[in-house]
Amino acid sequence: MKYKDNVDYLVSSIMYLGSHSWYWARSPSNLAAELSMDQNKLEGVFNGFPGIFRKSRRMAPSGQHYYALQARYAQRKGGDTEDPEEVSYIEPLTVDKLKMLTDFVLQSAESERTSLRSNVANATSTIAAVIAAIAAITVAVIKLDDRTSVAAGGSIPKSEQMAKTVAQHP
Repeated sequence: MKYKDNVDYLVSSIMYLGSHSWYWARSPSNLAAELSMDQNKLEGVFNGFPGIFRKSRRMAPSGQHYYALQARYAQRKGGDTEDPEEVSYIEPLTVDKLKMLTDFVLQSAESERTSLRSNVANATSTIAAVIAAIAAITVAVIKLDDRTSVAAGGSIPKSEQMAKTVAQHP
């Protein structure tokens, strides 16, 4: 899963799950309905970026897992490592933490775009080099054929014959 293809879902989900004063975790269906998003794509984003989103063991009444931001989940109080109860409260992320997460997503997406542009440029350069090599080999073969033709008693090299033929028939 690529950041560059999911920036819209990532940023909006991070902002919602990181700043909402009541819901610190949501099911894909509930969050998709609230944010007018495609539920399947949202669930794919949640599962595709486990470093950002935490999948709870708890299930919503719809049968879906709840998802939370890893950063927000890490802020829970006490030493309890179990899934918090449905009504527990985990403080929203600070503006600085939200900015850090969104900057990370945006920079990762830009890095993927830059890498793609670089790969396209490299492929184009390689194709151009192969075409130039084929052209050079073709010229060398034609010149070799001309030398062989003249050495065998031919009067005019084939390349000159071809040039005259092309000039006569535009």
